[in-house]
Amino acid sequence: APEILAFTEVKSSNLAMLTNALEASGFDHIETPCPEKEVNSVLLASKIPFDAVKEEITHDQERWASVYIPSLDLRVLCVHIPGAPDHKFDSEGRGMSGQKRKELLWYEVTRYATAHKDEKVVIMCDLNTGLNEIDKTPKGTPFKLSENIRILRMDGKYIDTWRHLNPKARDYTWFTTRDGRDFNGFRLDYIWVSSPLRESIRSAQHIHHVRGKVSDGKLSDHAIVVADL
Repeated sequence: APEILAFTEVKSSNLAMLTNALEASGFDHIETPCPEKEVNSVLLASKIPFDAVKEEITHDQERWASVYIPSLDLRVLCVHIPGAPDHKFDSEGRGMSGQKRKELLWYEVTRYATAHKDEKVVIMCDLNTGLNEIDKTPKGTPFKLSENIRILRMDGKYIDTWRHLNPKARDYTWFTTRDGRDFNGFRLDYIWVSSPLRESIRSAQHIHHVRGKVSDGKLSDHAIVVADL
């Protein structure tokens, strides 16, 4: 029974279906920068009233949704950082490599996190990043820009809710596949909180039974991350 939901890979083609279903389930407050063109975007939905916070970022604006919930004095950011292979070039070769997009959006996340570190903040995200020593299967391709995870948690400013409760565990939210089966696993999806919320972390878990092919009746190729604060 969540009160706040974050979605990534929202597109114009599935936006109306998604928002209609959310509103029918009591999520009357929705914020999304989803453009009309068919690109991956993000969406925040809440049963609690919020104020949308418009923040201009240097690129990939459609992957950034920020709100403030006055009744909880809480900021919530939903962000989807591109993967290193997610290049954005037009037919004439103009644009930006996936790694540069990833680097620049990570800069925006750390800027936001630093600016609000003394406030109550939740960052709900697909970071396409993890710690190479624990957040992937040993033979999985190493993460690019992995050091940003350490920057985010530096000096205890932000807490990875699942890792906080599972300091040495290995569990993954997305897998490559081979012969239709899970192969290499990666932890890409997170709920982070600022230090003022550290003592509020009650539970955090990865919900795997929803993960798989939509054609097989599953919801997503990623596990759902849930935190109770």
